[in-house]
Amino acid sequence: MKEKLQNALLVVRRYWQKPPKGQEVAYKEIAAFSVGTMGLKGYGNLMTKYIQMTATCLLTGTVYGLSPRDLMYLFIITNVIGVIKTPFISMLVDNTNTPIGKFRPYIIWAGIPTVIAIIGLTWLIPCEQTTVPFNTAKMLENGMSPESLRILKIVLIGVFYNLLSIAQPLTGNAQVGLTQVISSNSAERSKILGFSEVLGNLGPSIIQFLLPTLGGLIFGKDAMTNIWNYRILMPIFALASFFMSFIALYYTQERAVIPKMHVNKIKFLDGMKILSKNREFWAITVTRFFDSFKTSLVALLPWVCTYQLRNSSFQGIAETIVSIGFTPGMILAPLLIYKLGTRKSGLTFCLANCIAAAIMFFSFKSGFVFFVISLFIFNFTDGPQYIIQSTVMSDCLDAQQDKTGVRIEGFAQNFQAMVTTIGTILSTVLFTFVYEHFGLVADPDTGVTDYSILYNDDVREPIISVIILIAIGASLLAALPYLFVRLDRKTMVSIRASLQRKKVITDLALTDAPIEEQDAAYEAYLADKEKADAAAAAKAAEEKAALQQKQLEERKLQAAFKHELLLAEDNIAARGGSRGDARRAANAIKKKRQAAKRAVTKAAFDKLRADSKALNARKKQFCKDWIAAAKAEGKKRWLRVLAREAFSRQLAKEANESPEEPVTA
Repeated sequence: MKEKLQNALLVVRRYWQKPPKGQEVAYKEIAAFSVGTMGLKGYGNLMTKYIQMTATCLLTGTVYGLSPRDLMYLFIITNVIGVIKTPFISMLVDNTNTPIGKFRPYIIWAGIPTVIAIIGLTWLIPCEQTTVPFNTAKMLENGMSPESLRILKIVLIGVFYNLLSIAQPLTGNAQVGLTQVISSNSAERSKILGFSEVLGNLGPSIIQFLLPTLGGLIFGKDAMTNIWNYRILMPIFALASFFMSFIALYYTQERAVIPKMHVNKIKFLDGMKILSKNREFWAITVTRFFDSFKTSLVALLPWVCTYQLRNSSFQGIAETIVSIGFTPGMILAPLLIYKLGTRKSGLTFCLANCIAAAIMFFSFKSGFVFFVISLFIFNFTDGPQYIIQSTVMSDCLDAQQDKTGVRIEGFAQNFQAMVTTIGTILSTVLFTFVYEHFGLVADPDTGVTDYSILYNDDVREPIISVIILIAIGASLLAALPYLFVRLDRKTMVSIRASLQRKKVITDLALTDAPIEEQDAAYEAYLADKEKADAAAAAKAAEEKAALQQKQLEERKLQAAFKHELLLAEDNIAARGGSRGDARRAANAIKKKRQAAKRAVTKAAFDKLRADSKALNARKKQFCKDWIAAAKAEGKKRWLRVLAREAFSRQLAKEANESPEEPVTA
C-alpha cells in the first residue's frame, strides 16, 4: 500500500505542471479549477440554502417573519426581473472577449456584488433580535406602523436579494462555462467535471455543516433562528468563497476549439433562432424546468430539524449526511455515461428519483432518521444528473458550433434560466398555496407569520406529504425529455473531427480558398497527424513492452528475495539455530531490501524535485520574456496570467510530442 501511495504521489508530481501524453490539462490546473469551484459553489450554497424567498427558509421566514405570500410575491418579482435582464446578460456573456476569455472575468465582476448582497441581507434588515442597526420594536415605538415596517423589510430584502440573484448566477455561469471549455476533449472534460464536482461540492458541504454546527455551539439549539448566527458566519463564508474563486481565475484556461482570430459577436435574436433548432438543448432545458419542483424535498430539511426534531443546530450534521449522497453518484456518473450513454443514464437516474421520493413519502412520519435516509437516497440519484446534463450541453454546443460556426454558451445558459424561471415561479405559487391551505398564514393585524404552528404534526405532516407527491411527479416528467437525446459517442467523434477541420482551414487562412485546396491542406494536416500518432503509438508499444519487462524483472526479484529468505532460515536451522535466530536473520534481509527500495524511491523523488526546480526556472524565464514581448506589442492587462497560460500550452505541446517516461519508484 505504501509503495502504491508513493507511486501515486510520483505520478501527481510528474504531471502537476505538464499534462499526461494525449491530454490538455495538467493536474495543477485541475486542482485549481476544483478549489475555485468550491468557492463558486459556496456562493450558490449560501443563496439556495440560507437566503431564499420561500417559507422553508429560516432566515427570511422564521427570523424576519415574512409570510409565505409575501415571500412568494418577492420571489415572483425577482424572477420577472431575472427574465427581463436575461437577454442583456446573454449578450454580455457571449460578446465578452477579454484576454483571459469570456467566463473568468465574471469571477471578479460578479463576485464582488455577491459578497455585498450577502452582507446586506444579514446586516441591514430590521429584526427583533438586535438593535444593530435596526430593531423592529424601537421602530414601532418611534411611530412607524406595522404595515410600513413590513413594507420596509420587503423592500430591503428585495433590493439585496435581486442584487444577489443577478450576481450569483453569473458566478455560476462562469463555473459552468469553464467546465465546458477547460478542455476541447469531451472525455477529458467529463473526467475533470467528475473530479471537480466531487471536490468542488466540499465547499457547500463545509458551509452547510459549519454554519448550523458552529452556531449551535455558540447560540444553542435555536441557532438557525438567531440572526447573529447569520450575521457573523455568512459574511465570513462569502469572503472565503470569493478568495477561493480567484484560484480558478488565475490558474485555469479556456480551450474552446475555435480559430485563433475568432472574435464572438452575436445578436440576441440570432442566438435564439440558433437555439430553437437544437433538440438536445431543449431536452435538457425541459428537464431543468422541473428541478425546482424536485429539489423542494431538500428544502424541507430545515423545517424537519427545527419543528420535528426540535433542534435547528442539528441541521448542519443532517445536511452533511444527506449531501454525502451526491458524491458516489457523481463518481459513478462518468462511468455510466461511458457505458450507457447520456440518454439512458439520464432516464435511469430521473426514474430513481421517483423511487427515492416514494420511499420518503411512506417513511418520513416514522421519524427523523427515516427522513434523512430517504433524502440521502434521493441525493444519490439526483447528484449524477448535473454531470449528465452538463455533458449533454457540452456536446450539443459543440454540435451547434459545427453547424452554425458560433459558440453560444451564454445564450444557452441564460435562455435556460428564462425557461426554468417559469418553473420556479410556478413551483413557488403551488407550494405557497399548499402552505396556506394547511394553515401557515400571516397575522391579519401585524402581517407577521408565526412559524411555531409547524410544531403541530397535524399542520406540518400534510404539507410535507403533498410536497413529496409533487416531487415524485416532477421527477417522472423530468425523465421524459431524455428520450429525445440523440448525440452518442460515435456522432460526437464525427462532430469534433469536423470542428478540427474547420479550425485548421481557418487558421491556415484558407476559408475562401477552393474546396480542393482546403481538402488538400486538411489531408496534409491529417497525414502529419497520422505520422505523429503512429510514432506515438509505436513509442507507447515500446513503453508498454519496457513496463512489462520491468514488471517481469520485479517478479523475478520478488521470487529471488523469497528464495533468499528460505535459504537463510534453512541455514540457521541446519546449524542448530532457534526459530528466533531464523526470524532475526530474515528481518535483517528484509531491512536491507527495504533500505535499497527507499534509496530507489528517494532517487526518484530527488529527480522529480530537480526536474521541478528546473521547470520552475524555465517557467520564470519564459514568463519574463513573454511579458516583455507582450508589453512591446502594447498589451497591458492580465500579462502574468496570459504568460502562465502560454507556458502551460507549450508544456502540453511538448508532452504530446515527446515520449512518455515511466513514473515508478
